[in-house]
Amino acid sequence: MVSTYLGFHLVLTLPPLLLLWLLVPDYEPRRRRRGAAGLAILVAIAYAYTTPWGSYMIQRGAWAYGEGVVTARLLSIPAGEYLFFAVQTLTVGFYLYWRGFDPSYEPGDFDRRPRIAGVVVGVALFVGGLWMVFQRPSWLYLGGLLAWVGPVVALQWAVGGGYLVRQPRAWIEASLVPTVYLWVIDRWAIGRGLWVLSEEYTTGIAPFGLPIEEILFFLSAGVMTVTGLVLFEWVLDWNDQRTAATQQ
Repeated sequence: MVSTYLGFHLVLTLPPLLLLWLLVPDYEPRRRRRGAAGLAILVAIAYAYTTPWGSYMIQRGAWAYGEGVVTARLLSIPAGEYLFFAVQTLTVGFYLYWRGFDPSYEPGDFDRRPRIAGVVVGVALFVGGLWMVFQRPSWLYLGGLLAWVGPVVALQWAVGGGYLVRQPRAWIEASLVPTVYLWVIDRWAIGRGLWVLSEEYTTGIAPFGLPIEEILFFLSAGVMTVTGLVLFEWVLDWNDQRTAATQQ
């Protein structure tokens, strides 16, 4: 019976992560180096960007942990939560590289329309999320989440919105499939009291017993990770083509 955060990882997150790592095809050397660099960068960003937000939300009481579940904390965040930052990033990343994607730049990828639309959506998420946070306590988690997601959406789509629109299948699938599994195990953990969401700071909307805030958190984190990885390689390919053209 899983009763600690570490046990949760040992049983439910690390085995699938290991399996996906073993299933990743043997890419050619340059692609392997770029993939490894992209994953390392995204893991670092996950820690740097999520730690302040998660620490604030925990200190406000948006969610808490069951008795005896947590063994150590830093900045109010349990060690298991820090491990989750890397686990989710690598899980969706390995799935992306297992299913494959084409990072090639093509003329038209810098089309302004999808880039502007993405920025508008990102800004709206940020502003709307902040507005929700200050409106009522039950919107704290949801509003804080939207405000956390907004700047990343705006930045990513400002850079590569045209490419994301042209190649949607890979990043959508790689975001959704691992996220569904994370939804299932998150619902399981909540049902067994490993962590508990505040009734005061959440909306109470919970399809199939999983709070909407958790649904959106895992989905948005997965999307931001996958789009970050595909855009990283796409930018490198664009630079390769630009460099080759100037040398001709």
